[in-house]
Amino acid sequence: MNIKGIIYAISAACFFGLIPTTAKISYEYGGDPNLAIFARFSIACFLIAFPIFFIKIDFNEIFKHFYFLLLISCGFICLTFGLLSSVNYIPVSLTALIFYTYPLVIISYFFIKTKKLTISKLIGFLSAFIGLGLALTPTFSNLNIYGVSLALLASFGASIILITNEYLAKYLNALIIHSFINILCLCFFITIILAFDNLDFDIPLFGWFFIIFASLCYFIALLFQLNAVKVIGSTQTSLLLYLEPLVAISSAILFLNESLTFLQIIGVIIVIISLIMTSRKF
Repeated sequence: MNIKGIIYAISAACFFGLIPTTAKISYEYGGDPNLAIFARFSIACFLIAFPIFFIKIDFNEIFKHFYFLLLISCGFICLTFGLLSSVNYIPVSLTALIFYTYPLVIISYFFIKTKKLTISKLIGFLSAFIGLGLALTPTFSNLNIYGVSLALLASFGASIILITNEYLAKYLNALIIHSFINILCLCFFITIILAFDNLDFDIPLFGWFFIIFASLCYFIALLFQLNAVKVIGSTQTSLLLYLEPLVAISSAILFLNESLTFLQIIGVIIVIISLIMTSRKF
């Protein structure tokens, strides 16, 4: 069991899990997805600029692996666009359930690549996914194929991120990967937003507070995730990231006055037990 890697992954899940609630609160104070995306990547670029000057940068390695840096950035573009758009067509719980099929994609990928896959790990993934389904209890009455497709796009993007991250972690510092992701994503989304929409910066102070808080959560979570994959690999990291929606549910209960049904509580317990039992194998 690699305690350090597990702590990294759990920390990433916790900070990622705080983003939906804080983002939703910012929308109630006048924010919108365009501003949230802009703030997320621009603040991350600003914060990463300071530590990047204190590490050794091998430009030959960056150039050599630029394709994979571009690939992981495309994964983030798919994830961000898919998640933010799908909730306009299908329930948030269904979006989350579809999105969190990405660990199964990662399992399939590494199984094809003949990477060792234990029965306990497979059972852990499947039971955690079943528990997550109970915890989210999606409603299928408003099923929309376009919305489902967008959620699948986000899931595909997450798979690309973790698989590519495991490769890049062997050659590049996590801060280098972090900076490239944010710069490329910022350039892409600014181009799209300015071409088809606009940015409204005139929102109340509370709106800015929660947008900045959500952006900081993203910055910290991504840094933890990149290091987790480097230490324990993408498969174990993706399993521990199942904690993310549970944190999201908990924060929604605390700050948005949402509540859990008995079935959802059972689902949460199943997920936690699955994570604990599977992590004991590492």
